[in-house]
Amino acid sequence: MEGSTMRLFRMDLRSRRLAGVAAAAGLVLTALLGVVPAQAADTAPQAAPQTVGATERNAGTRAEAGVLATSPTISPAAENIRYVSGNTYDCATGRLCARVWDPTRGTYKVFDLYRCATYSLSYWGGTGGFYNYQTTGTVATFYNGSGGVYYTSTARDTAPSWWNWDPIWKIKNC
Repeated sequence: MEGSTMRLFRMDLRSRRLAGVAAAAGLVLTALLGVVPAQAADTAPQAAPQTVGATERNAGTRAEAGVLATSPTISPAAENIRYVSGNTYDCATGRLCARVWDPTRGTYKVFDLYRCATYSLSYWGGTGGFYNYQTTGTVATFYNGSGGVYYTSTARDTAPSWWNWDPIWKIKNC
């Protein structure tokens, strides 16, 4: 009896070893299969990313067109930000309202600037415009990437018809 008990014990031990090996192989296979779909997704054809038709501003550098779309931002924060669908929009008295295309929403984004400050623009490009409805005589200055004055606007004024945000990097509204 002792011999058959020993044989059963050895068979049980082999079964457990095989079960352990199978479990380990299963874990390895699961880990590999978890990687394969991610690799396949990387190589699968994808829709072309939405791109910005203008240059990007980020940390004082510009990247050429073809950058993934990013919503324009401003710093410090504007008093109000809103979206408009066309060329017509309102601007409250005492504000400089700047309108720029937002490729992430497919519409114009309007920044209402009230507090006197120098505002840094990020991801602004292409056509747009502004209304300078500040106190009559207040001068707003638009600066290029090297810090030079690109344009000045004396209130009450609107952007010229040729307005393009590409060369503008900062706005001092007062």
